[in-house]
Amino acid sequence: MSTPHRKECLDFQMNNCNFMKMIRMSKFLCRKFKEAVQGVQDSRYAFNQLSETAEDDTLAKWEADAAAAQDDRLHNPSAMDIYEVQLTKAPTRKQQELHLLNCQA
Repeated sequence: MSTPHRKECLDFQMNNCNFMKMIRMSKFLCRKFKEAVQGVQDSRYAFNQLSETAEDDTLAKWEADAAAAQDDRLHNPSAMDIYEVQLTKAPTRKQQELHLLNCQA
């Protein structure tokens, strides 16, 4: 197999692979679109459940924080940190024992 023949075979194989990717892409994109639509419905349901159970002043604060973050995100990217999960770590067993001992004393 000479170098030109090898190049021709590789070109044919790569073109065939790219053509097959292009052919199969429509099925893949249709499936992903259906999954995305289902995901939007699930998210909308969860959002509505959260909105119904939250207090009105909490909702107003969340909306104000979201609007402020959207307005300031170009100049201050850390303004989007309000969307990060904010969890506090649970106290360790030793800390709990110390707290209970201090409460008993």
